[in-house]
Amino acid sequence: EAVSIRVVFVSLSPSLSLSLSPRLRMDWCTIESDPGVFTELVSRIGVRGVQVEEVYSLDRDSLDHVGEVFGLVFLFKWQTSADDAPKPMSSPPEDLFFARQVINNACATQAILSVLLNRPEIDIGDEMRSFRDFTIAFDPDDRGYALRNSDLVRTVHNSFARPEPIVIGQRAA
Repeated sequence: EAVSIRVVFVSLSPSLSLSLSPRLRMDWCTIESDPGVFTELVSRIGVRGVQVEEVYSLDRDSLDHVGEVFGLVFLFKWQTSADDAPKPMSSPPEDLFFARQVINNACATQAILSVLLNRPEIDIGDEMRSFRDFTIAFDPDDRGYALRNSDLVRTVHNSFARPEPIVIGQRAA
């Protein structure tokens, strides 16, 4: 019997429905921020026994309701200001898998994968295990580029894009 491992998706604003980017081969489409979508996404990547849950509060009762939690992903709308200068990042611990975010439109997917790739008790499947093993000696920048270039992750991620509306052309008068 599979054990359900939960990754909690924390919404600090009501469910966000985001727009799609153009669909070029290397583009990553924006997908709906929905725990069901992310549960299916990680399953299709090969991760087993993981369920993504959404909570709106971090109080004890809310967290007890979802059971054992292996990671938190915070979702909120970022608003830039003139004071938002890049801050230097110290190197993460050597035993922590961290990939710098270089992908547009896939922040939640990348955050969830970061949780999963750092939990040895989670069955991440052969593909993601090979990816982690291949990139473990990379610095965070190169890990981010490797993730961006992962055909498996990008294809599965983009499979959750909402269909674009069909526009029927008008005849010239």
